[in-house]
Amino acid sequence: MSTSFPFLRDWMDKAPQEHPLRDYFDIASGNDTPDSVATVIVTAFENIIESLEKAKPERLAGVRRDFRQAADTDALLIPRAEMAAGAKLARAGIPFDFGRRNGATEPDLMLRDMNLAIEVKARRLDGLRDLRDELQAALTGITPPVLVELRTDSQPLAIKKDVRAKVVEETVQRARSQNYGTAVTTVDQPWSARKRLLIHVGVYQAADLTDGSRIIVTAGFWGAEPGPHLMDVEDEVLAALEDDQKLRQANTRPTILLFDAARTGMAWIRSELVWAQRLAMRLPDTTPFVGAAVMTPKLDDPDVGISLGVRENLSEQDRASVDELARRLGLTGV
Repeated sequence: MSTSFPFLRDWMDKAPQEHPLRDYFDIASGNDTPDSVATVIVTAFENIIESLEKAKPERLAGVRRDFRQAADTDALLIPRAEMAAGAKLARAGIPFDFGRRNGATEPDLMLRDMNLAIEVKARRLDGLRDLRDELQAALTGITPPVLVELRTDSQPLAIKKDVRAKVVEETVQRARSQNYGTAVTTVDQPWSARKRLLIHVGVYQAADLTDGSRIIVTAGFWGAEPGPHLMDVEDEVLAALEDDQKLRQANTRPTILLFDAARTGMAWIRSELVWAQRLAMRLPDTTPFVGAAVMTPKLDDPDVGISLGVRENLSEQDRASVDELARRLGLTGV
């Protein structure tokens, strides 16, 4: 079976060979099975791009350029968030254009027939993943290889760089000296709903590790969690409302902040309805944004659910516009 993916192929045509989607695209374009990981991911991109190309929004070329220039997966998922939101508008038959770039004070998505705009924000935060990746890199080449168990008593949205460096340095020293067992690092995190974090790092001898050291992350925090962790995620969403550039964009016309939280901790475990309720509850009346929304897009799905909370003190005109948008998109909340 060979699939051409014509819309994505056009976007990939001038992308560098090391583009993060290249391997998936090459596999899916060959004799891959329809339900393989590569084909499912590439098909989702194809569907998104097809919706955008058929809708013909202005300044689509800028989004295509950002897509092509993505150097790694994290960089690729930033334009994908904007693309997924635009494709959702396109499928709903809502005319829109992409905002002007390069420092212009326009939101990302400008709705033509409504006095509304959407500003997309994506933030990757995963403290355990960062620490795991840095441990894995630092332990490469250590002999004999070790098995490392990484565990925290709470799910950390972020672990500060200096803390990660300290844990990595101590773990490497223990591995080199074959000082096996578990060490615990206590971390103060006054910015978090959990003011103290315990990081357990177990270093163990493992004779069967022929491919080098291995890091295993185990979760031991599902007591009072995930409440505190999700409060931290909420704080990240609300912090975006105070970003100077975002504020300038929101002041140009009524704007909804759309936060891509798929890579912001474990935001995805909360239901869309609860997200909408929490956003409406915490959205400050003083913000110039008419509302805040959260989405958690998946690589294998061209569509995305959106949870929206709006300010209580909206004007009648803004309320009517938001209600119309929510109706046509089938949004959760409002």
